[in-house]
Amino acid sequence: MVQMFSFRSFRWILAFLFAVEEVNGTPEVLTNLTLGAAVIDSCSDAKVALGGASWLLSGGPGGPLSYRCWGPPPLLSAVLGDAGEDSALSLASILGLHNYPQISYFTPPAKLSNHFLYPSTLSVAPTVSSQAKGLARLLQAFGWSWVGVLSQETSASTMGQTFREELQATGACLAFWESVPSSAKEVNSVAAIIRQSTAKVVVVFSLEAYLNPVLLELARNGDSKDRIWLSADAWSTSARLVGPWLAHFLRGSLGLVLRNGAAPGLSRFVFGLNPNQFNNHSLFLEFWEEAFSCQWPPDGNHSSLLPNNDYNESSTASVNVSSVINTALHATSLNNMSNSTFTSPPPSSAKTLCTGLEDAASLQIFSDINDLRVTYNVYKAVKMVAEALHDMATCQNMNGSLDRSHCVDIQHFQPWQLLYYLKKVRLKGNIGDDLYFDSLGNAPVIYDIINWQDELTGKISWVQVGRYKSGAVMGQDLFINKSAIRWGEHFDQPPDSVCSENCSPGFRKTPRQDKPHCCFDCVPCPSGAFSNKTNAVDCFYCPEDQWPNTARNQCMLRLVELLTISEPIGISLATTSIIGSIIPALVLLLFIKNRETPLIRANNCALSFILLAALTFSFLCPLLLLAPPGKLTCFIQQVAFGVTFTLCISCLLAKTVIVVLAFRANHPGGCLRVPKGLWWPILFALHCTAVQIVICISWCLVNPPFPVHDTKSILGKIVIQCNASLGFWFMLGYLGLLSSVCFVVAFLARKLPGAFNEATHITFSMLVFLSVWISFVPAYVSTQGKLSVATEMFAILSSSAGLLFCIFSPKVYILLLHPQLNTRAVVSGHQKRQTINNIRVVPPPGRTNSRELCREKKTHKNLKMVLFQ
Repeated sequence: MVQMFSFRSFRWILAFLFAVEEVNGTPEVLTNLTLGAAVIDSCSDAKVALGGASWLLSGGPGGPLSYRCWGPPPLLSAVLGDAGEDSALSLASILGLHNYPQISYFTPPAKLSNHFLYPSTLSVAPTVSSQAKGLARLLQAFGWSWVGVLSQETSASTMGQTFREELQATGACLAFWESVPSSAKEVNSVAAIIRQSTAKVVVVFSLEAYLNPVLLELARNGDSKDRIWLSADAWSTSARLVGPWLAHFLRGSLGLVLRNGAAPGLSRFVFGLNPNQFNNHSLFLEFWEEAFSCQWPPDGNHSSLLPNNDYNESSTASVNVSSVINTALHATSLNNMSNSTFTSPPPSSAKTLCTGLEDAASLQIFSDINDLRVTYNVYKAVKMVAEALHDMATCQNMNGSLDRSHCVDIQHFQPWQLLYYLKKVRLKGNIGDDLYFDSLGNAPVIYDIINWQDELTGKISWVQVGRYKSGAVMGQDLFINKSAIRWGEHFDQPPDSVCSENCSPGFRKTPRQDKPHCCFDCVPCPSGAFSNKTNAVDCFYCPEDQWPNTARNQCMLRLVELLTISEPIGISLATTSIIGSIIPALVLLLFIKNRETPLIRANNCALSFILLAALTFSFLCPLLLLAPPGKLTCFIQQVAFGVTFTLCISCLLAKTVIVVLAFRANHPGGCLRVPKGLWWPILFALHCTAVQIVICISWCLVNPPFPVHDTKSILGKIVIQCNASLGFWFMLGYLGLLSSVCFVVAFLARKLPGAFNEATHITFSMLVFLSVWISFVPAYVSTQGKLSVATEMFAILSSSAGLLFCIFSPKVYILLLHPQLNTRAVVSGHQKRQTINNIRVVPPPGRTNSRELCREKKTHKNLKMVLFQ
């Protein structure tokens, strides 16, 4: 594949020649020694590199590596290179056999770190791992977790694999990983993959020559998204990528490049270039044609400056070197192959002729001549080799494995001896940097982070916006001036390159099936759980007394669910309770005032007084439920409710039993006796109530009620209430039993004679009472918190009101509105129907004796007696 002339690589050659000239121009560095130089173009081809190594070691093409065709010194000291992975490894495999130092000025292949296989390799360029770590840290700093990678199948590929490991360590994911194509069909395929990707950041590990077709395809035919390109130092400052098509496309890109160095005098050396300076060497003639778009006359005589060597003499040349007196490096040749990176297409007939008088200072390719990165590596390598030769010639640093008995003969030193001195070199560079090799043979590395920015002229410039120090501790290794960065045309700030947007606090990540871990969905934390971190993997449950807020990003103290008198529902129920308690109290006062009237004396007035007093207290029971629950409060609440209602029902049952016994005791054929006196109904009611009191005392002794803090019933709240233990349901059960018995007895006695037979009223009151409490049980069980308390209060008030209304409203009606009806005759029923005394008793068949007839009459007399006790 024919390639264009590489001005970037040519600049490395110029830096190499300039450094050699500078060393030779400083007598105190190498006294009585001259440093020679030679350049071999390997064309990134391992076979060509092996041939060049063979020529360097033997002095001839294909010569034996153990024999020098050149004869006595000059000696080969060190080899700089190569930039390509395969060619660098080829050189190392040959040079390592003889321990010739090989110094990498470009990112060395990762395999060269194996010093067992390659014992003589050193590097002034950063290693693959350091650059890969720097790019990974750059992605981490901007939060880019979804990236695509283009990798060349050479040394850049090795760097890409190292970058993959670093990427995984930071938690980022790959949207795609494609090899840089080598054919037009593959270019279109890779470009299509990039267009379809959602990644907004693409990392490239490739030389610009291989990457250029892909970028041109995307720039000319458009991309589906605006992207940021991240580059390694292989193409970060390549002038070939700032042409009209690519300058706008790559605007805003970031690159990790070697720290900018300084080589005073290099610009003067470069700007003073002239083909005659190097005896019209073919390399410089070719450069002249490419740089000035001209061509030399086809019949021009451009003789070679090399000695008459047979190694590809038609395509070789050498750089002018002084007389070979005690030289450290013999001058060799530059191999111009047909597929060389320095080979240009055939000249066009339309080009003007070159004169040799053109001004190199006017060339655009040298406008950034002071931007020294890889160029500075070449310069440093030459200076370190010269320093090692100087130390060896002056017997310095004799504190290692060398024999201290004598100094090394600089005229006949061995390669391994120079390698030892190289490893001991320590000096300062032109920018104050320390130049030395560590125990692994690597020089310390500082990277500059550059940003591709538009100039006012419309061209692209590389602006330093940060720095990365390899090997520094996390947090101190990376500095970025984000305000100095100019992003692409459609970016005012760093773009987000993520597969999924971050899950905010209150959510957790759930991975998508068959997708990398960077692709996920955000799911809200479940009830009672929270997450206070972005992209939380799990949610955590709050402590028992806390509950997450609405956003579910922190826990807060639970709200207390407690019915108090300060709430509207509490105020209404309390007001109803107080007003309700006043009504039976007023009725009681009214009855006491009229206690001697026949209406009040009917059906045992003492029981009526007790019933009214019990109803007064039953209306007040809901107020106890509004008090904050405590051990004593819970017991008083439940016991007061149970005892007062039991007393009410017991009084009603006693009233009903009196009526029934009065009719049944002396009924024809009956054997029952009616107890005499006013106290036995009261004692009956008290005995029934005493049973409830015994149940409550047993409840208190076995399993007393106590307040519970319920955090399960209502989400986010603590319900403080008295526990409804088994004793509570026993109490309700006994109350229900009494009510049912009372209802049945009253229902059976509802049709007994008497104008004010209370059995009918008791039947309706029990019907209301039972209806309320049968409805209460499912309502109480199904509600929680303050609603359950309100339900219980409403049931107490409703049942109390039902009893009060059904039992006492007829009598209150007569006492207040029709007092004229409050007479014995009306109460006994003489005015409305035949009195009981005048009823003729017809004996049943078979009972006609006078004794049975007397007993029947006595029954009616007893009824009157009971009604008016």
